[in-house]
Amino acid sequence: MKKLDRQVSRKMNYGIKVSRRGFDVINLNKKQPQKTPPNKALPNLLSALALPYLLGAKKQVERYERSASFLVSRPTISTMECMHEASTLFEDLNTVVVYMRKCGKDHRQHRLWEDIRNHIRHAVREEFDKENDSVKNDRAQRLGLDSKLQISIGFDTDAIKVGETMVEIVEVKKYLAWAEGVIAEILGKAKKDGFLKQEKGKSHNKVSS
Repeated sequence: MKKLDRQVSRKMNYGIKVSRRGFDVINLNKKQPQKTPPNKALPNLLSALALPYLLGAKKQVERYERSASFLVSRPTISTMECMHEASTLFEDLNTVVVYMRKCGKDHRQHRLWEDIRNHIRHAVREEFDKENDSVKNDRAQRLGLDSKLQISIGFDTDAIKVGETMVEIVEVKKYLAWAEGVIAEILGKAKKDGFLKQEKGKSHNKVSS
């Protein structure tokens, strides 16, 4: 088999770089001043890492709504598509939840997003049935799941139902708007304080932590 050239010297004009805590992202040989509190820039790092998944969740909402719009005309295929889009949506939402909590920001929907993501992941995705029964049963009770079912999820154009728990798409959109506001505020301050930088002539976003 012919070995493929990896082109390791290729320069990429778009990307993200986040430095480890205490280092200047523009000049990695230059450490941040000692006067900077160790935990001051941590939200900058966390919000920068959360942003791709926030944007991904917004895109997944659009993809879900498009798939759901065909539920009547092609029910079988569209139901399978909705399953995939919903699963990916809640994976992204759960990642946002993790970073929001680490930034000290909590929301009433966080437990629900986490429960739905874990139900799908441990019921039909790669961690199939790899979970402690007590954890699974507690979650099933919160979601109103029948213990005799492996998974229970329903789809409509404006909502997703897991067990007896209804999630309206408009509520997901409201949550994403809230999280986007949190991230924008943190990154806006980071830019003002010099922790967020953009290289001249390129679209490389760099965050010092």
